[in-house]
Amino acid sequence: MMSELDKLEFVGREEQLNRIISIVKEANTRHIVLVEGRGGIGKTWLLHALKCRLNQVQIGTSEIIDCDIPVFKDVGDLCTQIAKQLYDSTYQKWLLQLRQLREDENRLSKTAYEQERKQLEKFLVDAINRQSRQQRLVFLIDTVEKLGQPEVKKEAWEYISDLCRQLDNIVFILAGRPSVAHQILEKSFKEEELTYLELNEFTHEDVQKYILCKEEQLHFTLGQDLAKKIVVLSGGSPIMIEFGVEYAYRQVIPDWLESEDIETIPSKLEKIGGFEAEMVRHLTQLRTSMDRLVLLLSRIYPLDSSDIANLLELSKEDAQKLFIDAQSYFFIKSVMGSSQISLHDIVRDLVNKYVWTDIDPDLEWRKRDSRIAAKYFEQKDYELGPQKSIFEFQSYSDDSFLTEEVKQLREFNTRRWLENALYAEPKKGFKTWYEVTDRIRRQSKKFSFVNQLLAIAKQFETELNSDQKLEMIIFEAKLVCAREDKNATEDNVRKLEGMLSEQSFDSSLQANIYNVLGMLNTKLHLYDEALKYQQECLSLVQEKKLSSAIAGVANQVGYLYRQLNNFKEAEKYYKLGWDAAMKVETPDKGLTQVMASIQNNLGYLYGQQKNYVKAEQCFKAAIDMWSSVKSKREIAHAEIASATISVDRGNYVKAKQLLERALNRCDNEENDHRILCRAYLQLGLNHWFSAEIVNEAVWDVTQIKWDLNLLSLAQDALEQSLKLAEKYGIEEELPEILRRTASVYWHLGFQRCDRSLQEQALKLNNRSYQTSLEYNDIRYAIDSLVGKAEFDYYTKAYENISNYARELSDRFQYYENIHRLYFGRILRIQGDVEFQQANYDFAFRKYAQGIPKIFQHGGFGPYSLQHELNLLQNKIERLPVELSKTQIEELQEQWEDYKALKEWCDQQMFLTRIRATKQPSFHA
Repeated sequence: MMSELDKLEFVGREEQLNRIISIVKEANTRHIVLVEGRGGIGKTWLLHALKCRLNQVQIGTSEIIDCDIPVFKDVGDLCTQIAKQLYDSTYQKWLLQLRQLREDENRLSKTAYEQERKQLEKFLVDAINRQSRQQRLVFLIDTVEKLGQPEVKKEAWEYISDLCRQLDNIVFILAGRPSVAHQILEKSFKEEELTYLELNEFTHEDVQKYILCKEEQLHFTLGQDLAKKIVVLSGGSPIMIEFGVEYAYRQVIPDWLESEDIETIPSKLEKIGGFEAEMVRHLTQLRTSMDRLVLLLSRIYPLDSSDIANLLELSKEDAQKLFIDAQSYFFIKSVMGSSQISLHDIVRDLVNKYVWTDIDPDLEWRKRDSRIAAKYFEQKDYELGPQKSIFEFQSYSDDSFLTEEVKQLREFNTRRWLENALYAEPKKGFKTWYEVTDRIRRQSKKFSFVNQLLAIAKQFETELNSDQKLEMIIFEAKLVCAREDKNATEDNVRKLEGMLSEQSFDSSLQANIYNVLGMLNTKLHLYDEALKYQQECLSLVQEKKLSSAIAGVANQVGYLYRQLNNFKEAEKYYKLGWDAAMKVETPDKGLTQVMASIQNNLGYLYGQQKNYVKAEQCFKAAIDMWSSVKSKREIAHAEIASATISVDRGNYVKAKQLLERALNRCDNEENDHRILCRAYLQLGLNHWFSAEIVNEAVWDVTQIKWDLNLLSLAQDALEQSLKLAEKYGIEEELPEILRRTASVYWHLGFQRCDRSLQEQALKLNNRSYQTSLEYNDIRYAIDSLVGKAEFDYYTKAYENISNYARELSDRFQYYENIHRLYFGRILRIQGDVEFQQANYDFAFRKYAQGIPKIFQHGGFGPYSLQHELNLLQNKIERLPVELSKTQIEELQEQWEDYKALKEWCDQQMFLTRIRATKQPSFHA
């Protein structure tokens, strides 16, 4: 009976076996053995024989890790299988950390991601080396040419080479068809560390010997005539010999092979496609369940007995019997710990080349199989997430490792579901693919998995309609928006702009293109360009009267106007979005979140305009809306925005409470990094501003003293914010974080007389300036330029300050009315320089120009108007009475149009007169 047949054992290749075994026996060395040869030459059987032979001499090896299964998507999957051969605890930790790395790929900056990848690699290296110190480790890896997607194979092998170079007392035995691996390994390892073996076809003598061994194993005789024919026809290929011997044993040998003379066989084979074609041709007759299973495995693999039952519509009992019987065939291999089976890759190639083209020329059979498979895997996808939406995973709070294995299993299943749905009916399948993949992108943000699903869809691109092709291009551009890759972002902008100029689209697709172009340009900090595209998008959705879409796009337009410091237009579009949303009778969760965002943005806007009552109303509305849809984490956005306004107002206690509340809402850095980054930034700012020790007698900024404990807290918070911004590539926050951190470092360094801190402050401030220019952040470019002048004033490098003022005027004059505070401050700094040098007329001319600009803005913290006026008052008091009166009169004249400032001058004049009465008369 077939089920009683032992799987045929590999024989021969003694020379290669012995050579590898001798290498393995060399203690305390690192060695890589690369075995290459064409498909079917016997590489897999060599590994099986090697494993068996090494076990006989008490040398343990890994399981044979086969890269020829769809779960192998990248080098990380190979490392997972390597980790699985180690201690269970190592495997579990590796699996969880790999998941984290993959999910961080699109969250982290390139530098931070590379650091995390190196840490994970070090974890695996250390784990292997710990175990290899106790015993020599031998890893057997098959079908290595399948490792990695085509575009990253070189990168994958460079990673493997780098990994292996760090290992001790190990042997890696790699088997596969010729690939880039040989070239890279040769460059990476010394001659004594690398052995290359090329397997060639057997000679006629070897084939005869091979057949004799097979006959002995099977207790079966081919017969001299049939054996002679197989010797000739196999061409020395072990897999063809296996076919001939096994099929003769199973009595499925072609009739012509027995009846034809050996001289006439070549001409016969020319007509029917060759010997290898004949070895699989019998499958076209579909005489047995095994034939049907082989056809199925040629396209959908690996499979377990339950899969076989459902896909071949068999009973569980029959499927289990077939599953066991199948494993007796030499071309069926067990994978995934023997729980599943797959075809040998050369047999899969032969079936697809010779059988399917013969029995299914119009693809209808294969499409039917894929329809059944898609339906089955969709149901299985649901079962892997019981009691959940099909897009969520079952959560095991007490066993994160078990959760991770379920996630991996489900992702593999989802890939098979969508691939078969697309194969069965590409246009209909694309709708399913888009719905599933876009939801994963938006909700779970597992971008590495989404990219795998995108690669599947691209295989069917030619069979999609033009709108679907465009949808896929737009989808890919949205993925780029989430990545820290400037080049890819710029490439997608050019690609989409080219499409817009070359062809016309349905208005909804065109709106999508404009929207994505807006997002891409925002990521590039090209806010004018982004605004242009978002306004085009808004016009199109307004034409279609899509209220929900209008709200979201108008919110983005408002944000862009705010980035461009046009608060009036920002408010207009926020309100436009709000009015559109209000027309929707039953807002869903998504629209509710947009409305909450609009209210939060309006609150921030009103706060910047000093309309604090309206700001607080908006923040409360945003919090209530997020609460209503259970988006409690999002409430932190409103708390941070409200805290920002409180910091500006000098309400530091309230700001601290709000920020601590926001921080407490965050329990996961990976998901909450943007919230945490902004919260720590504002907390640092709050600590810094509240650290000033009030001293009414201070007349110069360099005399101000700070509470060093609070300044240290500010330093800690800002460093945490900076760390998050750099780790996760939060570019939009980086200019401000660098600028604020520079200021805190400076004040700490100045008060402690710590020159190193001051040097760090200068570097941070320069980074802020350069980063602001790169990201088109005009506010912090101006602020950091003024910061240079401020720091030089502290160190009495007065000669540089006029240069900064000139650069500010030459480069940023256009923005003076928007950023009056900073233009006012640099004039005040110039005035202070003149005051220090007793050039009082020049000093007060600068004050006369600068203070009104600060007055128009209002300032904040140590740069508030009241702060500036207090310092100026104390300067006036240091002057002789008559000179004080003269300078006050000059200010009164210059400030004629500023009622509050003119009243302040009147107060100073009165105080000066009082001072005159207390001084002895000049004539006394």
